[in-house]
Amino acid sequence: MIFKPSFIPKNRGEWKGMTDKKLQEEIDATLKAGGLDLLEFSLVRHKGGDLHVKAVIYRPEGTGTDECTKAYRLILPRIQMALGVQDPYIEVYSPGIDRAIRTEREWAAFKNRYIKFMTSESNDWKKGRIVHFDNKKVQIEMDDTILNIPIASIIKAKLDSSREGEKVHGI
Repeated sequence: MIFKPSFIPKNRGEWKGMTDKKLQEEIDATLKAGGLDLLEFSLVRHKGGDLHVKAVIYRPEGTGTDECTKAYRLILPRIQMALGVQDPYIEVYSPGIDRAIRTEREWAAFKNRYIKFMTSESNDWKKGRIVHFDNKKVQIEMDDTILNIPIASIIKAKLDSSREGEKVHGI
């Protein structure tokens, strides 16, 4: 006889009637209320019934161990209550200084950050600052010129740590 804990979902992506997406939305709202942005979230269920949670969080003023600790403390009770798992394995990360930008959520969160990017029109890395993101287009300031670029035409993009600490418009 194989023992299966009661919290193993019958339907992949669903726990106790709550989908992964719904749980992510709730955790996102909780973190946002705490001044943090959720960039990435995943739940992995292991065969033994263990739950592994991974979250990448961001705060524009800086993301360090204090912010990761805060996020962990906000996420843990939500996971425990929603899924009935008392001891989930939770990893909380900062995005890192050279993070690849892959999602619309990241484009929006990294407003005013300097980036390196490559478009389908050119295989050369370009540098600029994200001014605005909306409707699948990003505004990037390059040499006092603002370009409107559809994100579909950006092949690669990542944060530019070589420009960290530079002031943007006196800020």
